[in-house]
Amino acid sequence: MFKDRIQEYYDALTPGFRKLGDFIMENTLDAAFLTASELARRVNVDPATVVRFSQEIGYSGYRELSREIKRYVRDQVTATYREAKEAKTEEEIVNVILNNTEQQLQHFRTTETASLAKATEILKQATRIWVTGEFTSHDMAAYLAKSLDPTIGIPATFFHPSISETAAAVGQMDKGDALLALVIGIPGVDTGYAVRLARQKGLKTVCVTNSGTVLPAREADVSIIVPTKSPLAVASFNLSLLILGVIWEALVAGEVDMAAEAFTNVHTHMGEILEMRGQTEEYEIPKPSEP
Repeated sequence: MFKDRIQEYYDALTPGFRKLGDFIMENTLDAAFLTASELARRVNVDPATVVRFSQEIGYSGYRELSREIKRYVRDQVTATYREAKEAKTEEEIVNVILNNTEQQLQHFRTTETASLAKATEILKQATRIWVTGEFTSHDMAAYLAKSLDPTIGIPATFFHPSISETAAAVGQMDKGDALLALVIGIPGVDTGYAVRLARQKGLKTVCVTNSGTVLPAREADVSIIVPTKSPLAVASFNLSLLILGVIWEALVAGEVDMAAEAFTNVHTHMGEILEMRGQTEEYEIPKPSEP
């Protein structure tokens, strides 16, 4: 098996070959879907080096190595699905889901951490963050925008990427702003148009998506690819929600004192409102209307 061969030959490999071996061992899922040229570009070596590396560890060429990597990934995915299908109790099902989420997170950390850091830097430097998303991404985008409150130094505005709302939002965007687009589980064509218009106006753009081929991902300055595969017959939103939480915390981390003061003020005002409720006479509270 390719992992055994890489380990067997590793000590005798050249630095360039070791880089390829390290990438394949650490990013097997990615490697399964890369051509020789794409793999070479990811590791920053010549495409011919990929072929020679494959031959060095005992394959006729990269095509044979690639077939074995694909077979390995397919078997791993099949095993996960089989595990889910054979689960008989709720605890077993929950464990299957948690194990899958953990694997997805590990894959995300090895492939997308740099993109996530770059996206966070863009959003931190923005004067205002515009957030958009449609269909399944709509509520997640709206929630994130609402959480990024001006009182913690991060003004944010949500808009739906419809013709009218996009036109109105773009009209209010300034060059120092940034756009964050969420596209999970859908093509997001209208969101893609919003990203394109924002870039034309000079904004930096970020896309959080489960597919790097959708229009918003192709249009954005930075795309963060979040895995959504699940051992069940549905797409998983677990990691998407987690990554949005990470983005929120990373942004708030730069305004810790302001955020703490804002939350303290909120709790103070909530206490005042509860006190007023307790002092309000019953006759001032309208009763539910009769049907």
